[in-house]
Amino acid sequence: MPWGHISNGKFLFRQRGCMGCHRYEGYDKEPEDLTSIAQQMKLFEQQKIDNAKISADLMKQADSASSNDEANRFNQQAVALRVANSKIDGQVQQLDFQTHSLMQDVKKIGPNLKDVRLKLNRDWIPVWLKKPSDFRPTTKMPNFRLTDHQIQTISAYLWQAGFTDALPKQKPGNAEHGQQLFETRGCLACHSIGEGDQTQGGTFAANLTRVGEKANYDYLVRWIHNARERTRPYCPYEKKDIGPEDYAKKGLPYQFDLQHSQCPNDGHELQVQNMTVMPSLRLSPEDAADIATYLMGEKKQEPSSYAQASFMEDPELKEEGKKWIRHYGCAGCHEISGFEDEGRIGTELTYEGSKPIERLDFALFTEISQRGGKGSEPITDPEDLARLPEGPAKEPWYDHKGFFEHKLAEPNVYDKGKVKSETEVLRMPNLHLSKLEIQDLTTFLLGSEESSLPSGYQYKPGDSRRDIQEGWWIVRKYNCVGCHQFTPDQSTILMGMKRYQDIQEQLPPKLLTEGARVDPEWLRKFLSNPALSTTDTNRNGVRPYLQVRMPTFSFSDNELRKLVRFFQAISQQPMPYIPEQVPSLSTKENDMARSLFSSTAAPCLKCHATGDPQHDKIATAPNFLLAKERLKPDWAERWILDPQAISPGTAMPSGLFKRENNHWVFSGPTPPSFQGYDRDHSKLLIDYIFQLTAEEQRRVAASMGRSSAAVQPRSKQKQAATQSGGASIGGSR
Repeated sequence: MPWGHISNGKFLFRQRGCMGCHRYEGYDKEPEDLTSIAQQMKLFEQQKIDNAKISADLMKQADSASSNDEANRFNQQAVALRVANSKIDGQVQQLDFQTHSLMQDVKKIGPNLKDVRLKLNRDWIPVWLKKPSDFRPTTKMPNFRLTDHQIQTISAYLWQAGFTDALPKQKPGNAEHGQQLFETRGCLACHSIGEGDQTQGGTFAANLTRVGEKANYDYLVRWIHNARERTRPYCPYEKKDIGPEDYAKKGLPYQFDLQHSQCPNDGHELQVQNMTVMPSLRLSPEDAADIATYLMGEKKQEPSSYAQASFMEDPELKEEGKKWIRHYGCAGCHEISGFEDEGRIGTELTYEGSKPIERLDFALFTEISQRGGKGSEPITDPEDLARLPEGPAKEPWYDHKGFFEHKLAEPNVYDKGKVKSETEVLRMPNLHLSKLEIQDLTTFLLGSEESSLPSGYQYKPGDSRRDIQEGWWIVRKYNCVGCHQFTPDQSTILMGMKRYQDIQEQLPPKLLTEGARVDPEWLRKFLSNPALSTTDTNRNGVRPYLQVRMPTFSFSDNELRKLVRFFQAISQQPMPYIPEQVPSLSTKENDMARSLFSSTAAPCLKCHATGDPQHDKIATAPNFLLAKERLKPDWAERWILDPQAISPGTAMPSGLFKRENNHWVFSGPTPPSFQGYDRDHSKLLIDYIFQLTAEEQRRVAASMGRSSAAVQPRSKQKQAATQSGGASIGGSR
């Protein structure tokens, strides 16, 4: 379907790094916004200097004034300028707040190459640059057709410009335990392992089969433990990396993170995180070392078997390498020392579909593409030829579709037959795309047209539809769809893996009605801190029985706001949310509800976690004590009435209640106290659950023969009520 190709092409444009070289309206706006803010700050700083100077001059004039009236007039002008500077300080502070959020938002497609000396085997780098797809066939890194000399100069610059800070030495880990963690914590929702028919996992991030040939173990441990951890923060205002010496001059500890993000030199916001979408799984240092040890064993050859690349230490090669890095736009995808402010090198593609055909450079193939027929196909390389969606050209292809498809299949095709210097040849690298990917991107570009319609007729919603658009952008940015199901027709990477076929209850929860299910304020807190604890972070906050871990993404305030509004909008929930008041139960109603909660016809505590470690090992649903903080009561009642309608395939049993005399009554046996009760039994049970206390849950567990199923110690009950959120009633979905 064309709409499917357009949608896929839209996300491919970002995922394959096209936006690193080509500007497209709506993509990767954060660097532009940061540049704009930096310029505003410079203007404000200059204005403050000018105001202070004029104010000082006015005070001098006031001192030498011939009358009191004249002196007062000068003083008032000087005071007004000081007040103006105070207002500027407030504006600068707001710009710093925006910068803090934007710096969390901005992400690079490729890794931070300032760390190249710390993270990589030096001799591996030139081999990788020669043709990345030879080392890793599924890599996003394109093939640049570099000469051997260009490879040497680029390698030399990257190596010599990299950080040389010492890394903490890490102890060897347990590879067997590391493999178990890698396969169960959720790494395979993004990454893959194995090659060919043995490949398992996702395609969002790198295949890690040969990591052991290129990686430095000490750096890999740090990366797995917290991929966002930088070696040094970067100051966009001063345009330099900030080291311990900068902090020492101000008598400050060398500490930088999201809570300590101000530059010691000028007070402006620092980039304190690696610009990667990879989150933190909140692993212990030991677990991170175990996974790293396992991955270091993934190799086809020893790191020492690569040819010595001592030329990378040559300073003359470094200087030339700077030219080629700029020429090929490497900083569009990577963070590189000295290239932090580099712009895009490619053509803007926002309206590429509207470009007149005469402005598309078919080069020497203009006439051939117009004529078509035998001999009209310029691509001869078998690999590139196989990428064309409709195979070799047989009909005329002098149109936008033909141009885009050939350009994407073999980016240097329009250089054929021409004599050009190294700096004149077409720079676009070969992205080694599949036929379907080329079809998706081509359709996307064909649809990139400048509209002649007035803006009022264009689809630019400002209501909840806008919230859905912005939310999907973030969901795809961080590959949330790798673990979670958002729509009934969507499959996740983990759902397709063999290990989960017989243990579906161990899959991450479906988010089909998340906005209707949870309190938006709770959701904001949970997305900020999925462990729901500031001390015990090596766990899942809501579903501790799951082996797969909900990561910490370090979302910015801007991203959190958009995600919360997205979930509300996609479930058609009103904003702002006004919580429903749960009525208090009488003693009789409480006893009645307890009989439902503990009924053998619906033993709620059999599946739900209780806080008892032994029981919770086999739990498949969250603790009821979390419900009142997290869930919406109206959703909870709909859930217990018909869970399959909300989450098809859930383990939560259906048929617990039946409709009688316009009321929902319990399907199982009820005590005599229910005679004459004219309220819905389902509503009664929900009201009970939303008022459940630790003591009450312990009493019920004891009456069911599991007195050991106690909940948190009394000292932790208050802490749980504030730190924890909610539970999904019945089943982990």
